[in-house]
Amino acid sequence: MAGNLFLFHGNDEYLVGLNARKKVDELCPPAEQPLCLETIDGSAMTVDAAAAAVDACIAAFRTVGLFGGRKVVWFRDAGFLGNGVAMKNELVKRRLGELAGDLKAGLAPDQFLVVSTPGIDGRSAFCKTLKELAEVQAFDIPERDYEARPVALQRAIALFRREGFSIDSAAAEAFIDRTGFETRQIMNEVEKMVLYKGGDRQVALADIQAITSPSAEAGAFDFFDAVAERRLGEAIRLFRQLLFQKQTAVGLVIQLEGLYHNLLRFREYIEAGWLRFNGNRIQWSNDPEIDDYFAEVADDPRKMHWFRAGKLASQAAPYAVRHLAAGKRLVVDTHERMLSEGAIPHELMVETLLAKLCAPLRRRA
Repeated sequence: MAGNLFLFHGNDEYLVGLNARKKVDELCPPAEQPLCLETIDGSAMTVDAAAAAVDACIAAFRTVGLFGGRKVVWFRDAGFLGNGVAMKNELVKRRLGELAGDLKAGLAPDQFLVVSTPGIDGRSAFCKTLKELAEVQAFDIPERDYEARPVALQRAIALFRREGFSIDSAAAEAFIDRTGFETRQIMNEVEKMVLYKGGDRQVALADIQAITSPSAEAGAFDFFDAVAERRLGEAIRLFRQLLFQKQTAVGLVIQLEGLYHNLLRFREYIEAGWLRFNGNRIQWSNDPEIDDYFAEVADDPRKMHWFRAGKLASQAAPYAVRHLAAGKRLVVDTHERMLSEGAIPHELMVETLLAKLCAPLRRRA
């Protein structure tokens, strides 16, 4: 059955769609697709639409092609397969059960089904059947930044090389800082850089700063860097930009709490001698005490990507613990005021907070 049934899934929607399209073209060359390919839109927004899409898929195999011969069905963007609510609906379950029955009975040698979806509910009976019978390819971006970042970095460097360009390590790191980890965004920005550079085949940090557009995620990283480095004007500009991109003041304050939590702990690791700088990178001590301590910590900072960990360490190093602790108290107090006071706009509260966080430190007499 695996030769007739193919499943492409994962949260990297670009690679899912790209590889599903390649398989469809392999099974049914573009010149033949008007006669032998039937594409069914699975991007259903309601349970009724999901049931109708499954009905269309069933009908596609039970209907003889116009001129007989090979028939390829592409069940495209079937996102409801990963929606727990839709997959528990009785109507959808019945229709999927009927389709599973047809698949278990076996498709004809000249019938093929390609399913592409950004998510799949592995607990459902239909998805279990699909994974059992199909040739499966998964394209997932790791959930943890320290795992996702090196994958994205390698992909970006490979794409630049494919275009005949070289990029130094600092520029590549900055590029991923701006694009984030999603493949479509990386490819779009590589293409834009290629057009920008023309005959000059070396991509430098200045090029990234000049032409690469920050994603919403990257804009947030830039904002937190500006706060940690006390660049008030840049912090306020980026804060207003993030509000324009539909982020909320409360959500950003919650993330600022996380930033100061990380800065505090990295400063404490430096003071304890567990962490030191080795050139442009950081180095963790091999003290067994550290292993015992981090074994009890939910997120071991040594597993964080070296670039992110190095940035946090360099941002924390210039300040005493008391300064970072005072900053964290300001953030927490602002968050509490946002939840309890309704008279002052949240945006104004945050800009006042930024002015305090980024103010020059007063030296003790």
